[in-house]
Amino acid sequence: MESVIRADGVVVDSAGRLVAWFGNPHRETYWRSSAKPFQAVPVVLSGAAARFQMDAGDVAMVAASHSGEPRHATRVERLLQRAGLTAADLACGVHWPKHAPTAHAMRRAGLKPSPLHHNCSGKHAGMLLTAVARSVATAGYVELDHPVQQTIRDVVAHFTGVAAGRLATGVDGCGVPTFYLPLSRMAWAYARLYDGRGLPDDEAAAGQLVAEAMRTHPELVSGEGRLETRLAEATEGRIMSKGGAEGVYCGALPERGWGVAIKVDDGGTRARRSLVAAVLSLLPVLAEEARTQLATLAVEPIHNYAGRPVGEMMPIVELQWGQVR
Repeated sequence: MESVIRADGVVVDSAGRLVAWFGNPHRETYWRSSAKPFQAVPVVLSGAAARFQMDAGDVAMVAASHSGEPRHATRVERLLQRAGLTAADLACGVHWPKHAPTAHAMRRAGLKPSPLHHNCSGKHAGMLLTAVARSVATAGYVELDHPVQQTIRDVVAHFTGVAAGRLATGVDGCGVPTFYLPLSRMAWAYARLYDGRGLPDDEAAAGQLVAEAMRTHPELVSGEGRLETRLAEATEGRIMSKGGAEGVYCGALPERGWGVAIKVDDGGTRARRSLVAAVLSLLPVLAEEARTQLATLAVEPIHNYAGRPVGEMMPIVELQWGQVR
């Protein structure tokens, strides 16, 4: 044993009951990009999705932390064009594509990245389209007091069961508000995406539409080889998932109406794939073949620079179970 990485996690059903957990199921942390399904719900509620003829792939893009591949940047640009907007309207900032082949190709061609390549550009495009659909100013759309952000706050309050006035916020890496919540509330919100009991009918329907778009288009939500895509491949699309910065991961299991939320202590990502795959493999929801694939994905080999296998990253997870199984 060389290094130890600690984490907390919880599985919650749509009634808010704890199904299983490890560590502290009520540990508080920022939701970061795992909040994106709920930041995308107002795109549907506002009528923007219908007005700008958004298909499921477009909806998935507004809930994405994409890799900046050509298919991602192009789709975001087309979304903006439908509303008479451009990349210059995005307030997310700029970084190189996370997809290394795309970044290398751009450098060879002497190209520089634009806001379209930012992993949150789809989310920001969705917020802008929502502002246009509601006939409110697009300027300042990232500020907490802007009508779009106020609507997002209300949606988050409804899905998590935390009163809007009690939602603590910070500023995310892309400039929009991010919410500070217990893991159990995050997991409950994800469970309610597929079983919206207690939610207003329009929010429940919008939540399920967003979740299904994400489940069926994981390659747009993240990208080639990323965790969301690999989990979808391993389970034949029976999981909807969304990672976030600082070691956060959330997901939904549609067949049982369960939500999952995990936080890695050190905020890193190197152990997240192994941990998430291990936890999901222990849940009595997926078929045996899928659980076997997830268990295999959970053990990550470590190679040195000569390509020689020298160790492995292996999660040690013991779930505690509640009354719901």
